[in-house]
Amino acid sequence: MKKKLVFPAIALAVLGVSLLGINAASADDVTSPHETIIQKLADKFGLNKDEVQKVFDEARDEHQAQMQTRFEERLAQAVKDGKITEAQKTLILNKHKEMQEEREKNMESWKNLTPDERKSQMETKRTKMQTWAKENGIDMQYFLGSGGFGPRGHFR
Repeated sequence: MKKKLVFPAIALAVLGVSLLGINAASADDVTSPHETIIQKLADKFGLNKDEVQKVFDEARDEHQAQMQTRFEERLAQAVKDGKITEAQKTLILNKHKEMQEEREKNMESWKNLTPDERKSQMETKRTKMQTWAKENGIDMQYFLGSGGFGPRGHFR
């Protein structure tokens, strides 16, 4: 019975984390919400923390792949509808990849920023992104997601 509850509990936790998003830990708290949930699940169900982490990582990777596919499909539809060019689609995809790589590279350093410093950094990034989009004749709706940069946005 206990094992039947473990996977739904983990799936529910992964879904919750995916839907709510994970904010970078504050400078005072080095344990992220993600790590806390993983530890609590491992403790509650007597699981190996590394195995729980592996399930979270797999679910996150799967979710990101699905989001990327939907993003690419929406861009392809925008090209088909004549809203953007194939060249603009390529620029958007390349910029998106560049930003993902930058985000991953800077993840640790962002954990040490205060909320105001993070806000300032995000505003700087947004301004740079708007300038890039304008220079390339791209409406930001094709790049912005519902909560920030990325493939979550819905084209109007």
